[in-house]
Amino acid sequence: MNTAAMIATQQALIDKGAEYLGDLIAWSISAETRLSEATLKRAAEQVNLDFSYLPESPNKLSAFKNARTKTQTQLSNHNLLIRQISNNGVLVYGFVLENKNEKDKKLRYSQLASYSFDKSNETSNWNREDWSHENESLIDMARTTFDKWYAWSQEITSKEIRAMLTEFVKKAGVPFRERGGTYFVTRSYRLELTAFRELLPLIHRENNIRWMPIAGIGDMDIIARQSLEKEVQSMSSYLDELLDPQKVSETKGSTLKNQLKVYREVEDKTKMLSELLQFRSDALTDKLAKLRQRCLNVLDEIATTTAVEISEEQPKQVEEIISELVETNLAEIEEVTEDNLFDLGF
Repeated sequence: MNTAAMIATQQALIDKGAEYLGDLIAWSISAETRLSEATLKRAAEQVNLDFSYLPESPNKLSAFKNARTKTQTQLSNHNLLIRQISNNGVLVYGFVLENKNEKDKKLRYSQLASYSFDKSNETSNWNREDWSHENESLIDMARTTFDKWYAWSQEITSKEIRAMLTEFVKKAGVPFRERGGTYFVTRSYRLELTAFRELLPLIHRENNIRWMPIAGIGDMDIIARQSLEKEVQSMSSYLDELLDPQKVSETKGSTLKNQLKVYREVEDKTKMLSELLQFRSDALTDKLAKLRQRCLNVLDEIATTTAVEISEEQPKQVEEIISELVETNLAEIEEVTEDNLFDLGF
C-alpha cells in the first residue's frame, strides 16, 4: 500500500469515529539548506513556532576563526598572510603582505590591516594600516572575502535543521522503526508539528515533512513500549559503563548531572505515551527511578569524598542545576521514496 492510500485509510477511520492518537512523520531536508539566524527566526514567527525549538545561536567567535582560515586559503596566491597578533579579551588578526626579493634573497613583510573580535560584546572591528594606492585592491579584496566567510560561517545549515527536528521528536514521541527515519508524534504536539511542516519549505523549497494521522489501533501501544524499553536499556548500559570502577573520568560528576535530566525527560515521555495509548508503564518508570537514584548516590559519594558540605536537600538541588541534555543517538533519516515513506518494516 502506498503512502497516499495509507493516509486515506487512517483518515477514514478517524472520520468514522476512531480515536485520533497522533501522527507518523518523516522529513526530507535538502543538503543545500543554508540561511541566517535572523531569516530562520522570521520564518518561525510567521508559522507561530516557539523559538525554544530553534537551534542555538551560532558561535560568532568560531565563525571569526573559520573566516580567517577560509580567507587565508582563498587568497594564498596573493602572498597575503593572516597571522594572529593577540588572543586575550580581544582576538586580533594581522593581514600581512609578504614580498620576496630574489636579488638580495630577503623576505620583507608589511602589515596592511588588522581585524579584531571583542569577546565581551562579540563585535568586530577592521583597521586599515596601509593607505598606499598600490595595495588598495588587495586590502579591499581581503576584507570583502573575510566578511563573506564570516557571515557564511554563522549561517544555519541542513545539519542544524535536522538536529532541531530530532530534538523535537525526542520530546514529542518515539522512533517508529529501529533505524529511525519515521517517528510517532503524539496528538498533544499537533500544533508544533503543523508549524514545523509549514516552516521547512519556507527555508528551502525542497524541504518537507510528510505525516500520516494514526487512528486508535491495538499495535501502537506495543510499538511505543518496545521503543521506550530500548531507550531505557541503552541508558542503563551507558550508566554501567560510566560507573565502571576500572575507568577513571574527571568529568564523571558533570556527566551524571546531565544524565539526570535525560531520565526525567524519558519519564515524562513514558507517562505521556502510557496515558495516551492506555498501557501500564510501572516497570519502565521503576527502572528510570532506579537509574536516577544510582546517579544521585554516586554524586553524593563524589561530594563527600571532596569534603563538600551536603545538605539534606542536595538530591533535589542536583536535579535543579542540571545542564545541557546529553544527546542520545537517533539514527539519521534514510533516503526514502514517496511510496515507501511510511514503510513500517513489519
